[in-house]
Amino acid sequence: MGRISDVIGARDPGRARLVSAVSVVTGVLASALFASSVIRVLHADGAFLVMGVFLSMLAGNVVKGPSPASRSVTAALLPPVIVATVLVASSLSAWRPAMIGVFVLLAGISMWLRRFGPRATAIGTIAFFTFFFTLFMHPTAAELPVYCLIAAGAATTQLLVRLFLMLRRPRRQLEVLLAELRVASAAALHAATRPEHRRTVRRRLARLDAVGQAITTWQHDYPTARYTDVSERDLGELALDARAYVEEVCDELVRGGSAPPTLPSLLAVLDPHAAPGRVAAAGAWAERAENGGDLIAQSTRAHFRLRAIEVSGDRQSAIEPQPERAPVSTANAEPSASWRAWRQWAPTTRLAVQASIAALIATGVGEAISASRWYWAVLTAFLVFMTATTRSNILTRAYRRIIGTVLGIAVGALLAYLAHGNSIGIIAICAIAIFGMLYFGPLNYAYSSFFVTVMLIALFDMLGVLNRSLIELRIEETVVGAVIGVLCAYLILSSSSKPALLTKIGAYFDALDDLLRAGDDTIAARAPNGGRLASVRALDAAQAGLDQTVAAMSTAFLVGRRQAVEESALHLMHFTTLSATRFSQLVREGKPGPVADASAVREAITAARAAAERTRARLERGRDDAETVPAAVEERRDDRRDGSPAIMALTRIEWAMTR
Repeated sequence: MGRISDVIGARDPGRARLVSAVSVVTGVLASALFASSVIRVLHADGAFLVMGVFLSMLAGNVVKGPSPASRSVTAALLPPVIVATVLVASSLSAWRPAMIGVFVLLAGISMWLRRFGPRATAIGTIAFFTFFFTLFMHPTAAELPVYCLIAAGAATTQLLVRLFLMLRRPRRQLEVLLAELRVASAAALHAATRPEHRRTVRRRLARLDAVGQAITTWQHDYPTARYTDVSERDLGELALDARAYVEEVCDELVRGGSAPPTLPSLLAVLDPHAAPGRVAAAGAWAERAENGGDLIAQSTRAHFRLRAIEVSGDRQSAIEPQPERAPVSTANAEPSASWRAWRQWAPTTRLAVQASIAALIATGVGEAISASRWYWAVLTAFLVFMTATTRSNILTRAYRRIIGTVLGIAVGALLAYLAHGNSIGIIAICAIAIFGMLYFGPLNYAYSSFFVTVMLIALFDMLGVLNRSLIELRIEETVVGAVIGVLCAYLILSSSSKPALLTKIGAYFDALDDLLRAGDDTIAARAPNGGRLASVRALDAAQAGLDQTVAAMSTAFLVGRRQAVEESALHLMHFTTLSATRFSQLVREGKPGPVADASAVREAITAARAAAERTRARLERGRDDAETVPAAVEERRDDRRDGSPAIMALTRIEWAMTR
């Protein structure tokens, strides 16, 4: 169980998704209890329990924000929005054209509201889904008060959970993150001892970077000196050193093919169950070997010092200033001149038009398939536009939506058959499905679609309407809605994904150039060394943003060689980030090389920056013809006889950029 927990922890830094999933599921269970009590006391329709579960899940899932307080305010606004939407939908139920028109209009308004931030997005989304669910349940005038009570209660339970979550435990969060940093480091080292598993090494190093970024986020949210016995900069430097040294050791292990005899000392410091005496001995050895240049000793020392940090409760110290942040380019790569005026529109305006037209078309096609379940097609057409901004994003969401729905129907039907007639079993299936959606959904939208479908199938069984024809109808309406959404994205006010991708690429190369230029200034004694940590963090953030952008349009890379190009390009960028971090670390330690070699280091910086600029220009032109790596660069990259680690790191950047 400990190993399973470690693996999960490395994938979920700080257990953030776990906390979110558990909190929302708690709210859903509380909503189900409240709804069942209301139904029992007021003798209402038992089907309203389904609505209480579904709306509570939505109310917990759509609330986003930069802080617990802001998320609680958003959650407090949802109950009145839900009640107002229910009343509007019910009042329009007698006028079908008006009802359909408002439903379609809500789809567009929900997209447009995204421009005003997460709070407006949550309000628009919950209004759309509340309208949809009112169409699905069609309560009568006599049932309307109970329906509104249960609907408002569903959102209120999530508000209560949000208020509870405001009682954060920063100390515990940091303890978890530091433990997960050790877990991710050990996992990467174990994989690196088997060079044939290079992809596994890359994945585990990516997890290590994610944990490091989570520690940076924690430092942005809380004053470090208030909860530890070190300063904010010291903690940041130690965490960065621990990451960078482990990544460097992994590279050495993959290239060397055999583990050196000193590796067990590092693994002892990383082992959460190691005896204190063994950890102390490993730390003492690392401190004695500090000046020897041994990467394993340096890594052991960094992790030992991190492990020795005293994390305690609120020290009531003055709040430290936030760390300096290196600027990251946000220039818009959209072509400035085009006869297509919509290319100059805000993305939310264009998406609002596309979503409205898709919803309107889906209404007609959905009605042709089924006059009673037409809104499923509209729902899918709406969902493929959520969180998307370009046609490749929409294509990817539609593809994942179909895959997740089909698999979810198969699994959900089996579970519903096993739990048929058992209300507690059905509620348990729904709770587990909601947890899976919230925990795994952020990793891939297909997971979210899968678990939502499992939940819906269980709810249909609770309503007594689950049968083969309903399942077939669900698949047909989902496919139709997804296809309509994709066609509207590509044929109506179409926007290429390339500008958004180029913007992220540009931000990455800007951050890389800032880091290299800062190193050059430090070596030339033109600038202090204080901004190094901010430069590395900016590069990490740019790398993460690029990874997310590519993942969101991954289906577009399935054609031809694009998937291989995507994988190799991202791997080389990660390799570049690792090398740049190592170079910055050496500059901070004052070890760019012997003093006499300072000019050689600066020449290597110039070469690396030039290679990066050439690569950026080629990527922005969209050329796919790979150049042959010059033999001199290839030899310098693999030459371990050079006594300057900084030049070696810079040469590796030049090598990766040239490839």
